[in-house]
Amino acid sequence: MLFLAVFCGFLAENFREHTVESKRERAYIKLMIEDFQHDTTTLRGQIKLMNQYVKGLDTLITETYAYKNHKGDTRKMYYCYHHYCRNRITPTLTKITITQLKNSGNLRLIHDKQAVDIISNAEIFFEWLDENIRFWDARQEDVTNFGLKIFDFGEYKKANIEPDGSTNQTDDGFLKLNYQPPLNFTDLVYLNEFSARVGYYRNSLDVYITLLKRRIPFFENSINTLKKAYNF
Repeated sequence: MLFLAVFCGFLAENFREHTVESKRERAYIKLMIEDFQHDTTTLRGQIKLMNQYVKGLDTLITETYAYKNHKGDTRKMYYCYHHYCRNRITPTLTKITITQLKNSGNLRLIHDKQAVDIISNAEIFFEWLDENIRFWDARQEDVTNFGLKIFDFGEYKKANIEPDGSTNQTDDGFLKLNYQPPLNFTDLVYLNEFSARVGYYRNSLDVYITLLKRRIPFFENSINTLKKAYNF
C-alpha cells in the first residue's frame, strides 16, 4: 500500500509538472506569435521608408551630375544629402521571447518540432540582420562623412533652424529657399567620387530591401503554423 501511495504521488506530481510546463510552453509561443506580428508590421513600414530613401538617393545622384553641367538644383542636393544620407533607418525587430527562451534554458519546454525549427530559423535571420545592419550603416556613414566637405552646415542652420531654436526634423527647409545654397567644395573629381559613393550606398540599400521582403512570408507562415500547432 505504501508503495502504491508513493507511486500515485509520483504520477500526480509528474502530471502537475507536465501541465505547468505545457502552460508555460503555450505562453511562450503566444508571445512569439505577438513578436512575429510586430516584426511583420515593422518590416513593412521600414521597407516602405527604405524605398523612399532609394528614390531620394537617386535624386541626389541626378542633381549632383546635373550640377557639374551647371544645371543642378543645390536646394535638392542639400535636402537629399541631409535627409537621406544623414538620417539612419535601422529596422529593430523583437527578439525578446526567443532571447528569454535561450537565456533561461527554457527552450526545452518547446516540444513541437515545427516550433523548434521556426525558432532556429528566426535566430539565424536575426544574426544575419545584425551583421548586415553593420555593413549598411558603414556604407551610409561613408557617404555622410564624404559629404561633409561638400555641404555647408551653415546653410543647414539657415534652412532648418526655426526662430525658436528648434530643428526642422523633416529637413525640407532647403526646398523652401528662394536661392541656390552654395556648395563648400565643387571639385569635379570629388563630386564624381561623392556620386559613386552615394550610388554604392543606394544599391546596397536596394539589395537590403529585396532581402527583407523575402523574410516577410517567413514571419507570416510562422505565425499561421504556430497558431495551428497550438490551437490559438
